[in-house]
Amino acid sequence: MSRLVVYGRSNPCPDMFRWHRWVTEHTIDFVEFDIDSDDEAYRKVIAWTGHESVPTLVIAPDDGFEPVEPPTALPAGRSPRGFDRGTMLTEPNPGQVASFLERNGIAFARLEAQGANEADRRSR
Repeated sequence: MSRLVVYGRSNPCPDMFRWHRWVTEHTIDFVEFDIDSDDEAYRKVIAWTGHESVPTLVIAPDDGFEPVEPPTALPAGRSPRGFDRGTMLTEPNPGQVASFLERNGIAFARLEAQGANEADRRSR
């Protein structure tokens, strides 16, 4: 079995904002590390991506925090942004997250939009 581990940051970041918005629209279990307060997490992200690239989504074993399989290498000169490396996805756009998780067997579900529920109640 595998689990999702997310390496993120607490300092303001547009990519983290998009990730947190995606998470509020879905139910999903994951473990998160903050590279701003965890030196080991910071070093891992730098080693994997060459940058402070967050969020970095990692498919890890149930009892671990590093990729269950080595991620595909980044092509020379290629930014890690939005590059699906098999067991790692860094700085994804919201449209990439679901397919990455599905392919790796990570369960999640989209929450119903509250606005739609409210409109349905008012129309009855």
